[in-house]
Amino acid sequence: MVLAIFFTMLGWYTANNYIDSRGRERFQFQSLQLRDAIVERMRTYELMLRGGIGLFMSSEFVSRQEWHDYVSNARLEQYYPGIQGMGYSVILNADELPAHEAQIHAEGFPDYHVHPLEPQRDIYHSIIYLEPFDWRNQRAFGFDMYSEPVRRKAIDRAFATQQAAISGKITLVQETARDVQAGFLMYLPLYQADDSGQPLSKPRGVVYAAFRMNNLIENVLRDQYANLELSIFDGEETTPAQLMYSNGVAENSRYRTVIPLNLMGHVWSLSLSTNAKFVSNAETWQRLLVPVFGAFFLVILFYFLYRNALARHHEQRFAKQMLANEARFRLVIEASPSALVMINNKGIMILVNARAEQLFKYSRDEMLGQSVSMLLPQHLHQQHGQHIAHYFKSPDAKMMSQRPDLKGVCSDGSLVDVEVGLTPIMFSDGQAVLATINDVSERKRAERERSRYTSELERINSELDSFAYIASHDLKSPLRGIEQLSDWLAEDLADNTSETVKKYLGLIQNRVQRMVSLLDGLLAFSRIGRIDAELVPVNTVQLVSDVFSLVNTKADFQLVFDTEMPQFTTAKVPLDLIFRNLINNAIKHHDMPAGTIHVGALLLQGYWQFYVKDDGPGIPERFHQKVFEIFQTLKPRDEVEGSGMGLSLVRKSVESFGGMIWIESEGRGCCFYFTWPEKIGRDVDGTTSL
Repeated sequence: MVLAIFFTMLGWYTANNYIDSRGRERFQFQSLQLRDAIVERMRTYELMLRGGIGLFMSSEFVSRQEWHDYVSNARLEQYYPGIQGMGYSVILNADELPAHEAQIHAEGFPDYHVHPLEPQRDIYHSIIYLEPFDWRNQRAFGFDMYSEPVRRKAIDRAFATQQAAISGKITLVQETARDVQAGFLMYLPLYQADDSGQPLSKPRGVVYAAFRMNNLIENVLRDQYANLELSIFDGEETTPAQLMYSNGVAENSRYRTVIPLNLMGHVWSLSLSTNAKFVSNAETWQRLLVPVFGAFFLVILFYFLYRNALARHHEQRFAKQMLANEARFRLVIEASPSALVMINNKGIMILVNARAEQLFKYSRDEMLGQSVSMLLPQHLHQQHGQHIAHYFKSPDAKMMSQRPDLKGVCSDGSLVDVEVGLTPIMFSDGQAVLATINDVSERKRAERERSRYTSELERINSELDSFAYIASHDLKSPLRGIEQLSDWLAEDLADNTSETVKKYLGLIQNRVQRMVSLLDGLLAFSRIGRIDAELVPVNTVQLVSDVFSLVNTKADFQLVFDTEMPQFTTAKVPLDLIFRNLINNAIKHHDMPAGTIHVGALLLQGYWQFYVKDDGPGIPERFHQKVFEIFQTLKPRDEVEGSGMGLSLVRKSVESFGGMIWIESEGRGCCFYFTWPEKIGRDVDGTTSL
């Protein structure tokens, strides 16, 4: 007994460590995913600002209407949520202010003025373009961003690095008294251009975007990270004064971490924790069920732990490989989502992008002017030339991903799995084709791994089924021996035994029968949903009548059908089991020598809703869920015989076919409702499906 308790506690401790480790790794993985999602979102916004820089560099003068058209066409609310506005501020010397303000007044803005003017300074950064130019953004029109230290620091860093820079925590000028949010700004420097269009070192102004932190981060989070609590702090300190965003802090959180995030020269601290929904109900139940059933299924427990430890080992190794591949993949896609190669009608590459250089490990100069066949395996060179000639006769857009053997050749001779999309483009000097190339090596490897793990899981489930059957069969053998011995004792002591001995022998036989019933119930419970049921035509009136005749041991009980009962093709065996248990319970637990059992059915949205109603003592509401739990009875076993598994078998049978079961009982009488699919089909492999 002591040894059994020791192994049970050891199994409980090991299971808890396993569940906790799995939750911790899931938390760390989601935290890194969230960090990368924020980085990718900010990269997207940087590209939007770079488009604005390109607009100014492509023209000597960008009008207010052109800026409005550019920002409106970007559809900020749809594609760039979180941006309060996108604008342009011009650099002005102090002596240029009067002329500048007069120019803006002439454009139709007589109330425009650069502010604040005090204290006087040599340089001003006045906002002159800001879209959408609504009432909120008009509050920032003419604001000198260089007058405020946090903004000035970010602007100086942008010009010093000639890269995008974000500011620290600020309150946007556009904020009102309602729904005030922390904000920040992203800046890109704009320089004067020479006659050839090349930028000079002389600064011209900044293109910037204003962000409201709550709008930005909540759009990144959405439902994907609903189980994480996130707080973002400006800088490395996590004090209330530095808090920029928070969606709540979970109390007594099991997992917490703080991740520093360097964004464009500025540091945020991401404080993450888990909420109550992070740990699933299944994991909570696992912590409770292991110690309860450990003493009875010690061998199964150790087998389970061994198989799961082995599977966990493979899962951890696979997760590490996926994380490493994810990091490498993100470095590749920062430049472009796909490798692009454009060829002319002779198969010569006339355009490649940086992604193509990275994918095939050639420099741009090595690829331009060469045949695209250099990127294909040697045995396809001649055949590919014929394909090019045929394609240019009738070019059309198409995908070549249907070919599983499509591979590209890198400069070092290694092969890479790719998928290719072809898009014909007509230029003034002739026809060309743009090939969009994606590396799919990792996806194919992951598919092979997933297929292997699925096969392994199917094998394990099959072994568990066999083990449950063998264990149940072997446990019955000593029970039969005990029953036979008790029969012999009863025969030998028939004439010389006391009432006490007879009572004890009767109890032994009663307990043996209960244990046999319990083992049969456990075996049936474990196999529900795993063995396909045969689909046959069923007359439910005949089925219920036969069940009632079989289980009715009291002549004064009657069966009444309240509605027309269906005739349909379904799984007869589990449906028979459900009615047999429900009707048997109604009779067995009745407190009167006579009673009436009512049965009815109603078709609702593709499911038959059956009910079995009695006029017995009823079931109090507090026991409505308990009666469906395994090994649960409302009366002592010596008063009413039963394994405590009948209603557990009923619920599992109903739920295995997608149905539900519930109780309605107020005062006397109890009604069990359950739903059953009107149609049960069969898949190609012969398994049943709804």
